[in-house]
Amino acid sequence: MNELLAMMAASVLLVATILPALAHPRPNSQAFQCMNNVKQLMMGWSMYAPDFNERLVPTAGLGALQTVVTPTHVYPVNVQQWCMGSMNTADSPTTPTNYVLIQDSLLFPYVKSLSAYKCPADKKTTNDPLGLRAGGKPTVRSMSMNAWMNPLANQMWAPDDPNGNPPRRNFRKITDIFKAASTWVIQDENPLALDDSWFVVDPASANWVDIPGTYHEDANSIGFADGHMEMKKWGDPAILGLKGNIGTKPRDGGKDLQWLKDRTTY
Repeated sequence: MNELLAMMAASVLLVATILPALAHPRPNSQAFQCMNNVKQLMMGWSMYAPDFNERLVPTAGLGALQTVVTPTHVYPVNVQQWCMGSMNTADSPTTPTNYVLIQDSLLFPYVKSLSAYKCPADKKTTNDPLGLRAGGKPTVRSMSMNAWMNPLANQMWAPDDPNGNPPRRNFRKITDIFKAASTWVIQDENPLALDDSWFVVDPASANWVDIPGTYHEDANSIGFADGHMEMKKWGDPAILGLKGNIGTKPRDGGKDLQWLKDRTTY
């Protein structure tokens, strides 16, 4: 009888341990998949450079935006980048759902899984950035790349800041990144700010430009130039809960923004 009671007690303890995990499986599984997506993209990013004399895959913002698939799938050099298109219907009503532009982009030969380009927790549609309203089609991307990673010539950041801040580095080759473990490359972006595939961090601004996603219990996935991944926990109330938009003012004294600035360029 005592053995039976002991077994029953052990079973109750086991169930009590497992049930909380089963009650919330989605965020953990989605966070794991998001990290895996960033890992795939980072592997593709690292494989691209050796094929092009160590030159990084180009990036670009709205100034070099390509929103139309050409009949020949050939594009001008001044728009070719790691991932073309915009997830903002104001830029184009059809691009946010157009996976062909991803397939025609420079990184796709190295990362051919379309699911790798979108966080599974991102519910953004053409009808609603947060996916709360009915209707609309799911967008095809939530990942963005550090805008200082080999920007196209017509998109290059000015190395000297007009406000007198120290010059900043545009990374052209792998060898330009001499602090790889503390220089980020790819992360999932807040759906309210997400448009082009450029994630802009302006060292001279006190405000957010682009904003990290906070899908995973106020965290997002970030890939660094040395190949490691982090699930970064954010604390700025201005961006938590998928709030905030381009130009949002920090509400944590700029702590989170400074953390990102320190790992963006130098």
